[in-house]
Amino acid sequence: MKKPAKSDPSKPQVESYEYKKAFYRSKAVADDYDLHRFTTAARIRRNERKWSAIELALTQAPGVRRVLDLPCGTGRFTARLAASGYEVIAGDISLEMIGKAVSVGAAAGSGIVGYVQGNAERLPFQQDGIDCVLSIRFMFHVDPEMRIRILREFGRVARRQIVDYRHRYALRYRRWQALRVLGLTRQPLERVSRERLQHEYAAAGLAIRAIIPVSRSWFSDKWVVLSERCG
Repeated sequence: MKKPAKSDPSKPQVESYEYKKAFYRSKAVADDYDLHRFTTAARIRRNERKWSAIELALTQAPGVRRVLDLPCGTGRFTARLAASGYEVIAGDISLEMIGKAVSVGAAAGSGIVGYVQGNAERLPFQQDGIDCVLSIRFMFHVDPEMRIRILREFGRVARRQIVDYRHRYALRYRRWQALRVLGLTRQPLERVSRERLQHEYAAAGLAIRAIIPVSRSWFSDKWVVLSERCG
């Protein structure tokens, strides 16, 4: 197996949501994405912890049958959802990523009911067209106001939502704060607080039902959040 290079060409170098939407449509990025995200032992373990948190969130969402995996990327969770008995629609803004997901999902059988190119800001589904939106490795690319718009759209098409975030209550954020105070870094580090999450979900008309740490370690800054449309 080819080893990932030290520099990661599948990682965007510009912190702009509009730039990233174009960046991830690249064939070169799709071709290298799994190599740089999920091939080392440490990254495989992180991926398994994320999946365990997603499974736990799904157990707390009774009645979910049809799930939209968006952005599906190369399909790392699409096939696993299908293998767990869910009817899965894989969606992504990138046709190149969807092409990779189709190859991965071929072994999952009939559980994957479709693939769709879709923008999270305007999903091609009717209200309550699906039961749950799963959105992983996405919201940290998006500014707070856009996150609210996207959450509102998730709430339009599905009663429940499972979304992951990077939070402030880990050593990495504390280290960054110290470096900023000392003037040793100007690099931004966007992380959400519990208060910020509550504000964004309330503004989108959603209620948070569970915040699930991906790991109990102080080194982990990942949450999986289960929410439900209000009313």
